[in-house]
Amino acid sequence: MNLKQWAQRLEIEEDELLEIVDLFIKTSFSDLAKLQAAIEEKDILPVVKAAHSIKGAAGILGLLEIHGAAKKIETAARTNRLEEIEVNLRIIKEKLEIIAEALKRGS
Repeated sequence: MNLKQWAQRLEIEEDELLEIVDLFIKTSFSDLAKLQAAIEEKDILPVVKAAHSIKGAAGILGLLEIHGAAKKIETAARTNRLEEIEVNLRIIKEKLEIIAEALKRGS
């Protein structure tokens, strides 16, 4: 993960990118917790909202795999196919963990 290139692509400074990505990671993990609780309760609206939030932020940051997985969760929730969500939850969690670890290492 090249922070300089990522920041240039988004036309922001590296320190701004670090702040934004840190906030994105924290917010996304919080959204995932809400999403999982809503799935357990079979409450569709919070699932859609949390997935939509993750999808939008990931799209802005250019995190296409997270964006795509969140989009699939949102679509599955809107069509009441909650059983299709788990694999995409794992993808988002794994990608967030990879990004968080890379930021800790300063990559």
